[in-house]
Formats: sequence, structure tokens, C-alpha cells
Amino acid sequence: MRFRSRLFRWSKVAAAILLGLAFNIRLAVTSRAGWGVDFNQFYSASQLAGTGHLYEWDALRKIESFHGIEVPTGRLPVVLYGHKILGILPYRMAHSVWIVLSVAALLVFAFVWPGTRRSLLMVALAWSTPVAFVILFGHDTPFWLMFFAVGLVLLQREKPWSAGVAFSLCICKFHLALGIPVMLAAQKRWKPLIAGAVSVLLLLGLCFLIEGVQWPLRYSEMSQMPSFSPATGVMPTISAFTDRLPWALPVEVLVAVAILLLLWMICRVTVDIGIAGAAASACGLLVGHHALFADSALLIPLAVVTIQQNVPRWLKALGVLLISPAPFALGSVLHKPLVWQIWIAPFVVAALVARVIQAHQENTSEPILATPLAPYPGSDKL
Repeated sequence: MRFRSRLFRWSKVAAAILLGLAFNIRLAVTSRAGWGVDFNQFYSASQLAGTGHLYEWDALRKIESFHGIEVPTGRLPVVLYGHKILGILPYRMAHSVWIVLSVAALLVFAFVWPGTRRSLLMVALAWSTPVAFVILFGHDTPFWLMFFAVGLVLLQREKPWSAGVAFSLCICKFHLALGIPVMLAAQKRWKPLIAGAVSVLLLLGLCFLIEGVQWPLRYSEMSQMPSFSPATGVMPTISAFTDRLPWALPVEVLVAVAILLLLWMICRVTVDIGIAGAAASACGLLVGHHALFADSALLIPLAVVTIQQNVPRWLKALGVLLISPAPFALGSVLHKPLVWQIWIAPFVVAALVARVIQAHQENTSEPILATPLAPYPGSDKL
């Protein structure tokens, strides 16, 4: 009887995964226009990394024009230099290898993220439209998620120095990683914080060795190009919302600070590293200034842990909505991206507040801000 029950449960999971994959594969087949646009950027820019001309737009677009859409690169020299491994292969073969590696990275992320049900996380990946676009466009978001998940596992296994090095590899999308140091500092995990900071400094030092002392200035010049951040109004970030308001910059700063304070608070009151990591990933996306629709994949861990928690049903329903294609499909049909944008930040804030309240009710009756930091398993205070 137990075997039949388990078989039935896994059959339902497999059916859900297959349906999600079928939907997103159909989406990919009917959306060929942007296939590989980001991989083309990485592949082309890697050929210029180390020449001193990486951020020269005319040189980059000339190489990109052979394979598809021309876009400026936003990756650091050390990251693009690493792409030379694929750059030695013909473009189509390299692109196929990149897709396989991206799927493998997502599977690693799904199987190692602490405190989540693997089956639920796999279903979320299969149904997530942002994940489909990650593969479709050739984003490096899967590797960011994998590096972050591995860092969390190393923290859980009391290997703080190795965890810091793993976190530093999130430099591949550094603009989405602000939540990581906030999480580590809030939990007084000084060893991984120091290891990560040293590793990042070493990686930045390699950037100067690879591309010369002028690369920060040239990078800054390329980042000012309009095509560097296309469609800023439809990004899943706080800046995309506040741009519609008066006094946009001050409002954005205030909201971003409030979100990071909320992240600090939840990391102080929870000992579950999976929940803290999910909060850091989601908050990093919100306060990041450059994030595309596909980067919304960073919200999946928070959606999954919210569905698993003892929270109000309406909040669980929002989590389910987050990992479904419904908001994006509706926004596309109505030609109103705000349909899927507008509920992302409220969901993140509501999920974090619910977790803070839950932890407060479980652990103490004192005010949250007066609660001392609970000892963490394998605490590594210096």
C-alpha cells in the first residue's frame, strides 16, 4: 500500500512536470525571435576578452552580427574570459553545450537548495515562464542560482570559507547579489562574508589583468547606452515601479532600504538557511537595477518555501501564481506587462512579513527588534 501511494504521488509529480515542460517548449518554438540573444553576447564578447577592446561597441557588434541580435555586454572581464572555453567551439555546438549546462545547473539548484521539497521545486521549474526564457535566450541565471544554492549547502555543512567562495561566483550577475552580504551580516556569519569579499576582490583584480586599467571606465560608458537596459519599465524591480512616480529616485531609495531592512530582520529571526537564502535571492532581484523578465527565476525559492509554510491560503495562492505562466500570458495578451509586474514586490514583502511574524510567535513574546540572535547550527563567529 505504501509503495502504491508513493508511486501515485510521483506519477502526479511527473505528469505536472511533463505538462509544464510541454507548455514551455511550445512557447520556445513559437518565440524564435530572441533565441540565444544572451549567449551570442557571451560567445562574441569572450573573443574580445583579454584584448583591451572588450567594451568597444563597434568591435563587439561586428562579431555579434554573425549570429543574431546585437546587444552590449554587461558582464565583467573575468566572467567573459571564462567563456573562452566555449568560444573555441563552433557557435551552434557551443550554444547546444550552453543549453545542456544551463539545464544541469538548474537541476543542481533544484536538488540541493536547503529546506525545500525537491518535487515541488522541480514542478516550479517546469512551469515557470521565466525559466523557459532563461533557456530560450541563453541567460546565465541558472549558474547564479546554482552557485548560490551550493553556497547555502556549504553553510549548512559548516564549511563557511568554501561557502564564501561559492557566493563570490555570483559575481556573474553581481547586480542581483546585494541580498547575499546582507544575509550573512545579519546572521553574523563573518567567515563566509570575509571569504566572499576576498574572493570578489581577487576576481576584480583579475579583471584588470585581463582587460587593463581602463576597463571600469569603458564598462561605464557601455552601460550608458540605451540598448544596454532595454525596456526598463517592464523590469521586475523596484526601480521599474518608482520610475512611474514623482520623485522617483528618493522613493526608490526609501523602498529599497525598507526591503533590505526586512531582509535583515528575517535573517535574524530564522535559523532555516533555505528560507534566509530564498529571501536574499528575492530581495536582491527587487533592489537590483538591471533585471529582465527571465531573472524573475530568482523568486522561485521564495515561492516554494512560502507554499510549504504555514501561512494564509491567499499568500500560498500568490506563491502558486508566481510559478505559473498565468500572469505573463495575461500580460502578453493584454499587452500590459504591469499585469505580471505589479504583484511581485507585494508578494515578496508579504511572504517575508509572514515569516517574521511566524518566527516571532514560535520563538518569543518579546518585540522582534529586541530579540537576541538565536545560535545557528555550526555558528562560525570569529
